[in-house]
Order: sequence, then structure tokens, then C-alpha cells
Amino acid sequence: MFLTVEHDDASMGSSEEVIRLYNQGYDCAQCIVKAMIDRIDCDEETAMKAVSSMSMGLLEGSICGGILGALAVIGLKYGSATPDASTTGITIIKRAQFLMEFKKKYNGLTCPEIMGLDVRKDEDNLRAFKEGIYDHFCPNMAADILEILERIIE
Repeated sequence: MFLTVEHDDASMGSSEEVIRLYNQGYDCAQCIVKAMIDRIDCDEETAMKAVSSMSMGLLEGSICGGILGALAVIGLKYGSATPDASTTGITIIKRAQFLMEFKKKYNGLTCPEIMGLDVRKDEDNLRAFKEGIYDHFCPNMAADILEILERIIE
């Protein structure tokens, strides 16, 4: 049940990439990480495994998996494996930039806030499938996430 979704933006290459990844079956967090893998210091297999449990708001009504994937990319790009105040500062600034840009377009950070549905509830999950939210809304939002990341990652 994979559909091609169009996204209106000047950065169509990125949008098409993330939608192509959705169509291949990757989840929201994985789409973001896989699309950005050449910009971070981590091998693809490790990065993909690390975010493989982050989709659909953790099925807890929590932060969107695409956002978690973006934060993982920011951490892998700017973070440090050891205590380092300057690296931590840059990472926090990049996280704040990402979240600020995301919130300009979307009404929150959790799946229920963003979609207006709580997919932990059977009726909302069924509605999300019937209305194509997983096939249309989520891939387009992931394309927006990727475009925000590309603007803030140097």
C-alpha cells in the first residue's frame, strides 16, 4: 500500500528521496537518518539500527519518530562521545533551531498533536489508515523534517 506522494518545495530532490524511502518500507525515523547518512559520522547499519525502534511516537503518544530521527542526526553530526561543553552547546543550539523551525509549521511534537489522532486508540489508528495519513501526511512531514535539517546542518 505504498503511494507516490508529491511535495511542494524548492528542495524537491530531498523530498523525493524521503518519500522514496517511505515507499520502500522504512519508518519515519529511519527515512530521516538514511536520507542524511552521508552528512553524519556514523555507518549506515549502526545508525539505522539505533533509530529502528523510534517510529510512530514510540506507540506511546510521544514525540514523532521523524523528529527523533532528526535529533539523532543532529547528535551524530554535532555531538561528542565524551563530556565537552562546546560540543554540547552546539548540539543544543542545533536542536533548538530544528525544533523552532518544525513548530513554525506543525502544532506540536507528539504524534497526537501533529496528526490530531492518537494512534494508540484502535479507532484513531483505523482512521489514520483509512484517511491515508500514514501514506500521505507522514511522508510529507518527513520531507519537511529533512528540509529543515538540511538548512540547519552545515
